[in-house]
Amino acid sequence: MMNVVIVGAGELGRHVAEILSKEKHSVILIDKNSKVLQEVSAHLDIATRHGSGTDWQLLDDLLEFSPDLFLALTGSDEVNLVACSIAKQMRYPRTIARVRDSRYTYRTRLDFGQIFDVDYFIGPELLAAHELLKHITSPSSVTIENFAHGALQLRVLQIPENWQAPAVPLKDFNLSENIIVGLIRRTVSTKGDKEKMQQVIFPHGQDILLPGDEVTLIGEREAIATAHELFGIQEKPVKSVVIAGGSLTGLHLAELLAHRDLDVSIIEKSFDKCALLAERVPHCTIMHHDATDPSFLRAEKVGQADMLVASTNSDEVNGLIGLLGQEVGCTEIQVLLKNTDYMSIATRLGFRYVVAPKIIATNHILSQLFSGKVTSLISLYENQAEVLEINVSLQSKVVGIPLSELGPYLPTDFLIVMIQNRGRIMIAHGDRVISPGDTIIVVTSPKHVDEIARIL
Repeated sequence: MMNVVIVGAGELGRHVAEILSKEKHSVILIDKNSKVLQEVSAHLDIATRHGSGTDWQLLDDLLEFSPDLFLALTGSDEVNLVACSIAKQMRYPRTIARVRDSRYTYRTRLDFGQIFDVDYFIGPELLAAHELLKHITSPSSVTIENFAHGALQLRVLQIPENWQAPAVPLKDFNLSENIIVGLIRRTVSTKGDKEKMQQVIFPHGQDILLPGDEVTLIGEREAIATAHELFGIQEKPVKSVVIAGGSLTGLHLAELLAHRDLDVSIIEKSFDKCALLAERVPHCTIMHHDATDPSFLRAEKVGQADMLVASTNSDEVNGLIGLLGQEVGCTEIQVLLKNTDYMSIATRLGFRYVVAPKIIATNHILSQLFSGKVTSLISLYENQAEVLEINVSLQSKVVGIPLSELGPYLPTDFLIVMIQNRGRIMIAHGDRVISPGDTIIVVTSPKHVDEIARIL
């Protein structure tokens, strides 16, 4: 377990603290707002300190805590950079700074990481823009992630309700040998069909896929690229994008689309923001209007766009824009949400693509958190499942045993999906054998992280 100091009790700081606390790490949260800290203490099993992350005496006092990691996650880039610089001077081992201005991450004339002693920069808005871009370039995927330097890909697909393939066990399913099913999320009825809940399944050979399931596939990049064809999903390339909201995330997305052959329009009701957008993204059509005006959306034929992205700074406005987009005929809609409590509601409203910046940022922080044996890559389904990268030790209990015979050693909600041996990547089928020094990628319930580290 690790000792982590977090500066900033905003949405991101609280979310990271909550995830780390649930995984039994020791967390101290610093903020200048004592009322916010009281609210956090009432709900989370963490320590809090009232003060500033740039107070060197406070950081000096916390060295008794033997911190392993220092996270500066306030809403101010300057505070975060200075806090990390002071922490490193106080001999904190590793620092991570949240930055809104992506120019701090550019290594052109200045290396700000070196100047301020920041080991890793995290930009939730820029990360969210990259996530939105993934859905634009791969519109049939609910989620898409790359591992093993891009050689391995995770892709989440929604199986159409009209899929009519026979229900056969996964061991008999016509799936490429270079792909494995890592997770299934299924909507199940409770209380006599009056209520529905989402069930996350860690699949094994006898499990089956059903219409409406959300299936997580992991495999070699070329095989994954055509996986949607297995379920009769038609992938229509996106040629036109409407971004509703000139937020920082919307701006980053427009910049990422600059060198692609796409028709990009941005709707923003603030004139000042429109002026900034016109300067930063001259390739885009900027429309000064309120994106919640249905008459305007119809007049501008927004319903004919291949993708509508609701990216204002308000969750409620984004939800309304998404619903209006459906009303005017948009079939592909992405909604940006800060409050993760709204995600299940967004799913029920029919939004397949929901992007939460703080979840994406937290996943990146977790991927940087551990050094050595176990590395957290991403968290899925509100932290019900994690994808981990594990370095297999010489003393591992599973070395030399075929994967098909590992059942007694491993939990049921755990799946080995990939083995990397001396640079060679192998999908983890039953006849594969793990060797000392291998790197494996697994899908597991977070509760097994410590146990798995001991076994492997």
